[in-house]
Amino acid sequence: MVKATMHNIGMGCGESPGLERWEYGNPEYVVARRQAQSCHGCRHEETIQMISQSIKYCGKGRKHGKRCLSYQHKEHDK
Repeated sequence: MVKATMHNIGMGCGESPGLERWEYGNPEYVVARRQAQSCHGCRHEETIQMISQSIKYCGKGRKHGKRCLSYQHKEHDK
């Protein structure tokens, strides 16, 4: 029987399996990069209210959360 340790599966000391290397840097840069990859601000993003929480989804029927080729920046009415 072989026990798996962090060194056997390729992770170094202090690394978390849920974060990528660039996510350990400047928090302002991390937030900007995550937002650039998300659906936030898309014209097709819609929200529904369910009891006590709001749920966002894609109005085009695509998976919400990761920016797709149908992304269009939402123009705010003035």
